[in-house]
Amino acid sequence: MASVDWALGFGPAASGATGSLMPASLLLLAFLLGQALLVFAFSQRLRFLRNASDSAACADAACPDLEVVLCLRGADACLPRLLEALAVQTYPAPWRLQVLVDSDQDPAWALLEPWQGREDVAWAELHCCTLLQRPAQGSLKCAALNQAFSQLHPSSALVVLLDADIRFPANGLERCARSCLQPGVGAISGNRWFRPLPPTFGAFGWSSWTRAVWNAGAVVLMTLLQIPWGGTLCVRRELVEAGDWSELLRRGLCEDTGLLGPLRQLGLSYRFEPSLLMVDPEPAQPMMPLGRWIIRQLLTARLHHPAWPLVAFHGLGSMLLLVFALFQGAWLAVLIYELGCVCLLCWIQCLLRPQDPVRVWGWLVGLLPGQLVDGLATLSALLTRHVSWRGVDYAVQLRPSCVVLRGDRGVEV
Repeated sequence: MASVDWALGFGPAASGATGSLMPASLLLLAFLLGQALLVFAFSQRLRFLRNASDSAACADAACPDLEVVLCLRGADACLPRLLEALAVQTYPAPWRLQVLVDSDQDPAWALLEPWQGREDVAWAELHCCTLLQRPAQGSLKCAALNQAFSQLHPSSALVVLLDADIRFPANGLERCARSCLQPGVGAISGNRWFRPLPPTFGAFGWSSWTRAVWNAGAVVLMTLLQIPWGGTLCVRRELVEAGDWSELLRRGLCEDTGLLGPLRQLGLSYRFEPSLLMVDPEPAQPMMPLGRWIIRQLLTARLHHPAWPLVAFHGLGSMLLLVFALFQGAWLAVLIYELGCVCLLCWIQCLLRPQDPVRVWGWLVGLLPGQLVDGLATLSALLTRHVSWRGVDYAVQLRPSCVVLRGDRGVEV
């Protein structure tokens, strides 16, 4: 029994190291219990959202006109795939595609040119234009969205924002409309699910499984804390015209995480739409660029979402408690915690993608680096005073939360 106490961190050395503090092993196992409760709450929320989606009806006559907005900077290799998906949409009502390109010299124009003037497409009208003003405050993407909102067609009742790298189903617009037209709902979004190849002895896929681990936890928190995802975002026209969201876009880094305030002022709510979960099988970038990408995702929550303290606690807690427990020599507690986290990741996968085989070894490969990257990225998001996004450098200010353009290094190819 004494040997178990030593392994868990309950022995004399542990109590001497912590004094009157609770042993790290108990804190670590309590943290695991808290994470299990989060995943359980996520499962219940997901069941409710799926039932709501199944019961929502969008008859052909009830589908309103809508407008899809794309903001482009650079020749994204995934853009042709998205345009192909939009060209075959089954949405029963007229809809318009509006594309905002960063500049007249942007290489994205070469990818758009084959689509201009085509008639074998689902959209009723394609409108492409260049970003007219590059304000000193706020990101260029937010500036492009503000310009697009000022050019919306009078008949468009819904606005769908898409990222160029998403995988969009043929009935994607119909799903967006059906979900966003539910009573009391003003905005809906999907989310991203990374599905790396299973690890092998020759290729562990460290960065891909690290990204998958981080993203699995992010999907849970984003659903429970109501953090929208801008990759597939559908909003009602009144949210665009109310003014509060436009004000946020004039100074913000991104368009999605700050939506809760403007929605609540209109008496509307946000919902995650499970049917718009986008599966991404592409391999991740190397660890350093991946870390910068995660920092930017967390920074948007820090700047614009009221639940940022909970996000930061979740990101820092796991890493700090693991380090604390290892310092105390609580090896068995660490092992129990890590195996428990793998079980939770498998549970999340079964909830979101029950048709996929469970990749236990993949979750094991990415778990520890994912926890460390999440903790370090959260710390960096707390401390950073600048951020770079698609070749543009911004200074970060907190009171009020905004970004200020510092330099444009040109389109990253």
